[in-house]
Amino acid sequence: MKTDAELFFQPGQAHRGPPLNTFQSPAKSKYQKPSDYLDCPDAIVIGSGIGGLGIASTLAQKRGMKVLLLEANSVPGGCTHVHEIDGFEFPSGIDSIGDMDPRLGRGLYRPAIDFITGGQLQWAKMPNKHETACFGDDVYPWYSSPEQNIEWVEKTFPGEGDVRAYYRLEEKIEWWAWSWAMTKLLPEGVPLRIREGFYKAAGGAWRAYMQRSVNDVFRKELGFSERLAAVFSYMYGNHGRTPEHAPFAFHAVNLFHYRDGAYYPAGGASQMAECVRPILERHGGQLAVSSGVKRILVEDDRAVGVLLEDGTEIRSKLVISDASAYTTFVELLDPEVSRRHGYSQRFDSIGPSPSHVFLELGYDEDIELPKEIIWHMPTYEGVSRWDLSRSDDLYKNHMKLDGMAGYLLSPSAREPLHGQRYPGKSTVIVLAEGIPAWVDRARADKAFKADFSAAVGENLLKIVRRHMPMLAGKQPTLVRSGLPMGCNPRAWKGCSLGLEPSADRFVKHTHWLRPKTTISGLWLTGQDAFSAGFAGSMVASRLTYSAITGDWLFMLNT
Repeated sequence: MKTDAELFFQPGQAHRGPPLNTFQSPAKSKYQKPSDYLDCPDAIVIGSGIGGLGIASTLAQKRGMKVLLLEANSVPGGCTHVHEIDGFEFPSGIDSIGDMDPRLGRGLYRPAIDFITGGQLQWAKMPNKHETACFGDDVYPWYSSPEQNIEWVEKTFPGEGDVRAYYRLEEKIEWWAWSWAMTKLLPEGVPLRIREGFYKAAGGAWRAYMQRSVNDVFRKELGFSERLAAVFSYMYGNHGRTPEHAPFAFHAVNLFHYRDGAYYPAGGASQMAECVRPILERHGGQLAVSSGVKRILVEDDRAVGVLLEDGTEIRSKLVISDASAYTTFVELLDPEVSRRHGYSQRFDSIGPSPSHVFLELGYDEDIELPKEIIWHMPTYEGVSRWDLSRSDDLYKNHMKLDGMAGYLLSPSAREPLHGQRYPGKSTVIVLAEGIPAWVDRARADKAFKADFSAAVGENLLKIVRRHMPMLAGKQPTLVRSGLPMGCNPRAWKGCSLGLEPSADRFVKHTHWLRPKTTISGLWLTGQDAFSAGFAGSMVASRLTYSAITGDWLFMLNT
């Protein structure tokens, strides 16, 4: 069994893998729109998020296929790309990843990312206390083991709820999630009524608790007090719904994902694309940036290629979209084709996940900043600090920014090679959820966007000042705020997590949100094909490969 020293990047350890993106050599200097595209690719992949990178790398390595990976932006990566602004680097979506120790928990994700990146990507283990939840003046740690969390919870909240029962339930729900995963794997030829019948019969705790809210289970079943339920819900920003509305099963598997710690890619998240690019090229493939797709070409109900925004037509018998379900079925398919296959109508009953507003700060000096993530809970006068749903309503529906919540971290502190790549630089990010109405208005009204961005920055800066006192008196060189965050600038309503992570997404919509589409030759990957976030997208790439090739054992091969 490998040791921590063998699995995780250690201080002073030499970097391995492709050249790092640095102040002198940023990612944007390494990519340009190609003058010629790969002729007759074996597969076309639309979008270079981890789902697109994953399926492209897997097809190249496992099948020797020439893959054309198309990215609309000027740099690849989706949520793994970084914003390189005025000599500073800010991640667009990767702040913390769980399940990167193959010896613990699920044991699946680290072997999966190691395969995708050819074993070249290194990971740094974050501190044992990897997050902190702050409710007013009350500050609570979150540790990298259930045992430690149980110990401090039982000491701090005696008699306020059965925390051990929660962890048992979390494990039970995680186990039963296999039934939902099977809905993605059942062959297309299996009638819908049989697939749904199987899911109803085999869904167990996963399906049952997917249809109950976080608050309902914590308060009524586990007997948690209002404040303990709020503390265990602090991570609600990871799945885009408040405890009053979030499905308990999705909340539980999110916490399970981090129960054995948090990890960060050494060299930054943009190293993922740097690792995959040479893999594609060794097999005759191409990663093409600034190459937005205008239309997926469909002839006789079969995908035959793509039409790019510059008018270039590229043909292939295999087209895989990592561009999200909405973009794929509503924006890239011909409207008549989408309607005939029943896709455009689907979005009448499911919406986008939240977008994110942000504040980015860059300092021209080395500052010792905390590695942990700080969750600052909303605080509004006259509202209990434990009532997250009421506070969220004031923030989103009444646009009360003074008192808003925030998710605070220092990318420069978390990334162990940052000082080598960006010497004399320190960075801070604060995020908060946004709503579609703000994104739509900001895109249509420049004055609103400017005023709103300034107000967001002002209020998020209060959070920075409160929780990072070491920045007092220091003036940032770069201050940038606004919405949406930009892990995918073209996303529906600026959403960060694809389709909304509601109960309906995992119950009512699960049978069509899968790799196999009803259009021959067209496949879906990424978070809408499986689950939200980096881990969900990465697993989706494996799932899509298995569905395309019939190599189902690959899903289990770690």
